[in-house]
Amino acid sequence: MKLTNTGKTMFTALIGAAALCATAVSAQTLTSNSTGTNNGFYYTFWKDSGNASMTLQSGGRYTSQWNSGTNNWVGGKGWNPGTSSRVVSYSGNYGVTASQNSYLAFYGWTRSPLIEYYIIESYGSYNPASCSGGTDYGSFQSDGATYNVRRCQRVNQPSIDGNQTFYQYFSVRNPKKGFGNISGTITFANHVNFWASKGLNLGSHNYQVLATEGYQSTGTSDITVSAGSGSGGGSSSSAPSTGSKTIVVRARGVTGQESISLKVNNTVVQTWTLTTSMANYTATTNLSGGSLVEYTNDATGRDVQVDYISVNGSVRQSEAQSHNTGVYQSGACGGGNGMSEWLHCNGAIGYGNL
Repeated sequence: MKLTNTGKTMFTALIGAAALCATAVSAQTLTSNSTGTNNGFYYTFWKDSGNASMTLQSGGRYTSQWNSGTNNWVGGKGWNPGTSSRVVSYSGNYGVTASQNSYLAFYGWTRSPLIEYYIIESYGSYNPASCSGGTDYGSFQSDGATYNVRRCQRVNQPSIDGNQTFYQYFSVRNPKKGFGNISGTITFANHVNFWASKGLNLGSHNYQVLATEGYQSTGTSDITVSAGSGSGGGSSSSAPSTGSKTIVVRARGVTGQESISLKVNNTVVQTWTLTTSMANYTATTNLSGGSLVEYTNDATGRDVQVDYISVNGSVRQSEAQSHNTGVYQSGACGGGNGMSEWLHCNGAIGYGNL
């Protein structure tokens, strides 16, 4: 898959029956296209030319090296099939500089619809949020960063089902992680939910891996991937669990740039960037305690209207709130008696205990 300013795709229709015969061994160095399992993880390795190589280490670790004699290569470890609810942790060394064309990304495919998706954690000289002919869908906050979302279309290009026309979804981390020693967590559900709120839906999952990729560049990587813990991008919590709850927040923004978070017991369960139309935003949690919807990025012209939340189908209207610290009343943020659907300032509407 080319990392070029005219767009890119990953050629992952990898080679036939031989690829299915890969065996799970440690310290296996790959120099030709292959997929399989190794030490409990799925792996994929592909290059179109040159001398890039990837070595399968213990557990979720892999190492790679390549130089400018390689046109394009990509590889990594992860899971097959993938899942929308996976939380991924990674650590290691990303041996690339800003002048080299490379990505470090959580990467995968779905079918029906056929979608190629990327959570870009770091990149070199080319930012995929500038892919030619794409459409921007705003940004949202997850795992301590802002992710910018863009969709591009590939026409009659290689895919897991041969040459097809399909969309690519990009979430690009800002700030990017950089280079050298690197680590992070990706709460994939946050991306899936934000994409879905924009009409960018996924299908049935094929593989998903923490991938290194290079295009006409030089670099190395030493990355270990593992299944993380937590949900919705929030920090861990000691709040008691009382069973899974489905919470729907019905809200809209004035400009479509407003960001809100659902919190339970002072723990962020989910964060969304709103549209200008009233829409439902859904999250699940096992937490119990006080619940609130918090507006977090107030600026000139931005306001939030929260119609209600529902908990397992039981609606709690915003006018029946316990408090509102973001409404502008009596000349002050949080002034007056609250009881408003509106958040004009950074603040929160409380809805009582879950």
